[in-house]
Amino acid sequence: MEDKEQNQLILLKKHFVNEGVNNFTTVDDLKIHEFQNNNAVLIPSDLKQYFMLINGSDDIPLDNLFEFYGIDRVNRIVNEFKDWKGVPDYSKLDFQKFENVFIFGNYEFNFYSFGIELSNTSSSTNRIFIFCGEEYKVIANSFDDFIDLYLNNPEEIFM
Repeated sequence: MEDKEQNQLILLKKHFVNEGVNNFTTVDDLKIHEFQNNNAVLIPSDLKQYFMLINGSDDIPLDNLFEFYGIDRVNRIVNEFKDWKGVPDYSKLDFQKFENVFIFGNYEFNFYSFGIELSNTSSSTNRIFIFCGEEYKVIANSFDDFIDLYLNNPEEIFM
């Protein structure tokens, strides 16, 4: 793992603790492989390290209204929102266009949702999307870049 990734994750974990997260149920390689096999994707190293060192905000929204998911809650966008009832209306999203996007967190109880594009081959780019109903945009090219934005320039995350 690169030093930058490691430092980002240490800062993220400290931030979570400051936001009231006291329980970190991390995962091992076996759980990572199980996720990869079940979804026919490869998890990039930055996301893998996040699961192994932090693995979410303990199924609770942070004081700043962000929620980060553990690996057991990360889900393809179609499975996350196909039956969505509420605001914003995610049911109008073109799910086929985002078939390889997995939702890993949200802001303000799914007013915004965050997804990472995963594939079955290794890639230096795993685009991070922000969704608000059927609207979306790419906000980062890796999970590590997203964490950097979250920690240092959170205003750049939103649409």
